[in-house]
Amino acid sequence: MRLNLFLQKTSNIVAENRLLKFVVVVIGVAAIANAIMTYRALNYQRTIIVPPVLKSRIEITGDRASEEYVKAFSRYIAALSFSYSPGTVKPQFDELLALYAPEAFPEGKRVLYELADRVITTRVTSVFFMGKLYVDGEKNQIEVSGQRRQYVDDRKVEDVTKTYLIDYRISDGRFQVVRISEKEETNSQAARLP
Repeated sequence: MRLNLFLQKTSNIVAENRLLKFVVVVIGVAAIANAIMTYRALNYQRTIIVPPVLKSRIEITGDRASEEYVKAFSRYIAALSFSYSPGTVKPQFDELLALYAPEAFPEGKRVLYELADRVITTRVTSVFFMGKLYVDGEKNQIEVSGQRRQYVDDRKVEDVTKTYLIDYRISDGRFQVVRISEKEETNSQAARLP
């Protein structure tokens, strides 16, 4: 780039430097504005999904999701964690562990594998019939209640109403389980899965 506005060569070089500095500043401001707009676009981006299983659309925005999305995952998690047999318990729990948050994974793995070992050893089959499903979006907690029946060698050994709490979070549009616990009806405190 050569400017020939002035008679002196040094004045032309100074003008070129000023022009180049101005261009660098404009490019820097444009890069910063682009970064800010990209960050805002990613945080306010909405993904609308209408899967064939659900009757209504679900939305995921940043770290929030619609209640339908959370309920769909609640049903899926309840099916994986509360209904099992000795032959299906390990694959189901492995699939469930894929949904756990990274920091909750070690504890979840320990609890679920201990339960799987007991199920296989005692040959217990558990069936859970979901009744009520309540989502508390502010506390990121799901309350699932229903009828649990357990069988040992085709003999019914338990038929009780149970309430489970599923603590979750939505991280970058992904549903993650933080903890699954059983709600005790007598003193309303949560205890670990049986």
